[in-house]
Amino acid sequence: MNPDIQLRHEVFAQLNWDPAVVGCDVDVCVEDGVVILQGKLASESLKAAVERAVRRAEGITTIVNRLTTPELSNDD
Repeated sequence: MNPDIQLRHEVFAQLNWDPAVVGCDVDVCVEDGVVILQGKLASESLKAAVERAVRRAEGITTIVNRLTTPELSNDD
């Protein structure tokens, strides 16, 4: 199996295993061991939890976290 495909499966396994992030809508792309995370999440703490879960996958050379969260409005 292609190592990038195998790593992508491992990343999804970690995301599905972790109860703090299971069900999050995260897109995972892998190229030459570099994992790119994209999607919209509800909070910064959830964004950090996703990255922690992904880091447990073996074989990652770099994580590029492009996950976004709602920005606070400063209209006061």
